Amino acid sequence: MKVEKREILFEGEHIRVRKDYISQGAWETVELKKYKKSAIILALTPQGELILEKHYRFPVDSYVIELPAGLAEESEDVEDCARRELLEETGYMADKLIHLFSGVLCPGLTYIEAHYFYAPDVKYSGTRNLEPTEDIEVIKVPLEKVMDFLLHLPPNIKFGVNVLSGIFMLQEYLKQREFREQQ
Repeated sequence: MKVEKREILFEGEHIRVRKDYISQGAWETVELKKYKKSAIILALTPQGELILEKHYRFPVDSYVIELPAGLAEESEDVEDCARRELLEETGYMADKLIHLFSGVLCPGLTYIEAHYFYAPDVKYSGTRNLEPTEDIEVIKVPLEKVMDFLLHLPPNIKFGVNVLSGIFMLQEYLKQREFREQQ
């Protein structure tokens, strides 16, 4: 497909709305001006609890259950971003990070490359550093009960569907690791 013309419809402090024209029609895209990569963390406590966040999100005017995550600065390594965001949002520190997979989030609207990391045996430091617009409650759920937790949320709380892909890949990683250890 060949884009014949690009037009900026709106430019704000953090986002830009662009319209791309092709012979068959047009498509509108939202660009984050400073960010193209994100880190998403599947952090497990030594007790096997997955760290989740109940995070107020302005676009949906609701609390959303999510994995700890954040946008990487242009020059920031995504693993460094993962460590920073985990600590800032939850107060937990990761000694070890294992890259599980990467993919794109919401490709019909914007370009954000997501890097999912597994952080085993995280330790609580108690030091959080939330931004003024962040309202985050940390929730710990045993990994084996997390699907039941997500499927039985109160009706006024949503969950980010990228949590499911992260959990699926973490469970696959743990199964394969256990299989290799038994060999």
